[in-house]
Amino acid sequence: MLGKLFGVEEVKAELQEAREEIQVLEHKLELKEKAIKQLEDAVRILEENIKSLLDENDQLKARPDHFGRTSRASGEHMRLLKMYQYNQLSYQEIVDKMTEYTGEKWSKSTVHYLLTKS
Repeated sequence: MLGKLFGVEEVKAELQEAREEIQVLEHKLELKEKAIKQLEDAVRILEENIKSLLDENDQLKARPDHFGRTSRASGEHMRLLKMYQYNQLSYQEIVDKMTEYTGEKWSKSTVHYLLTKS
């Protein structure tokens, strides 16, 4: 009876509710920690993949047979370019003939590059 007067039963009920709420919050915290660990693991894996891809990219860049863009000039094109040069055609005349022959637009700088490279 004294307990009811001083609210001991109410305090016990509040204490029990607080304990239950703490358990719920602890469970939620555990779930959040697991989710964080999974995300950290995923980030670690992605970082390793990025490092691997960067290393592979560096190795590919270092290969002497893979610099820059691939040449669109085939052996036949190079033969024609050299023949036109031998016949003393100007770069513009060579461009016109190559554009007509291939159906693709050629430029004087491309012709010059290919002829000086070879």
